[in-house]
Amino acid sequence: MLKKIQFKLIKIKYTGKSIGNDIRIDIELLDQVLRVDKRMRARKTAELNQSIGTFPSDQKTFSANVKITVTEKDILFNDIGKTEKTIKVDTGDIKPQNFTYNIELRENRFGKTWGKSIAIFEVTIEALVINTIKYTPDIDNGWLKVKIVDGDAVSLPAFLKIQSDYIEGGREYFTILEGIYRGQKGSVSLDENKESRFLSKIEHEPLIHLQYSISQKALIIDNKKYQTTDYTGSPWKKGWHDIELPDYPHKDPSSYVNISSRFKTWFRIGHSGEKYLHTGRASLGCITVIEIEKWNEIYDKLIKARKGDFISVGVLEIID
Repeated sequence: MLKKIQFKLIKIKYTGKSIGNDIRIDIELLDQVLRVDKRMRARKTAELNQSIGTFPSDQKTFSANVKITVTEKDILFNDIGKTEKTIKVDTGDIKPQNFTYNIELRENRFGKTWGKSIAIFEVTIEALVINTIKYTPDIDNGWLKVKIVDGDAVSLPAFLKIQSDYIEGGREYFTILEGIYRGQKGSVSLDENKESRFLSKIEHEPLIHLQYSISQKALIIDNKKYQTTDYTGSPWKKGWHDIELPDYPHKDPSSYVNISSRFKTWFRIGHSGEKYLHTGRASLGCITVIEIEKWNEIYDKLIKARKGDFISVGVLEIID
């Protein structure tokens, strides 16, 4: 699973002897460089909380070289100390992980050590693992309206898997990982608290197996039957069909809203054509659950299920 590791320079602690108070810190981590100029005295700590960079990783351990240079700037002579270490981050640990490095500086004149004064700078870097895989929330009527980058506004069904890319200008940008918009990039505004609208702690269920009895006009899920109707002009034949993730909000009489809040969510049967599993009073070729008050129950069984092909929630078996 792809994650991002966010690195920050948290603080600098100045110990040992004083060799000056005009300090510069350079941190190099992969292709990112952070330079901080700070005036500070010996035996003081500077709290900084400055970003070094954010890097993607799909490994259990993120490993990279970090180079830290501390310079005490002087009109004539700069005193410089350096260290180079390997920083290793456990990507399975979502708590902040701190790494502390000590850099020694000695007074230097004409390339030679001058005096016995040694300053020690304790540099602390924080690594925070961010899970970039998120899911659309189950809100309103089951749909989240987003903007496709360089495209139109569309609605995404609940619990659709996305990859969060970045936040900018009060909007979160992301890549859709499943469904009919798979591979496309979109954005959505942050919520009223300026936080992400997406969910992190969601687990999809295994594919779901449904049956439809032609003779009984019943949808069967886990041995429970739901009364349905179909269309005699387009009869069903025995066989197997995939059931797709919801594609877009379908129109139905607004009077259904008092019976089922998810009445606009339809699941297409097969990967082409206009046959769906949905709720309503009549059918023009679909399998229509006429017990509208039970549609939310069926919705809950299907909406988190996944077949593993990035488009289907399960399979439907048509029987006599």
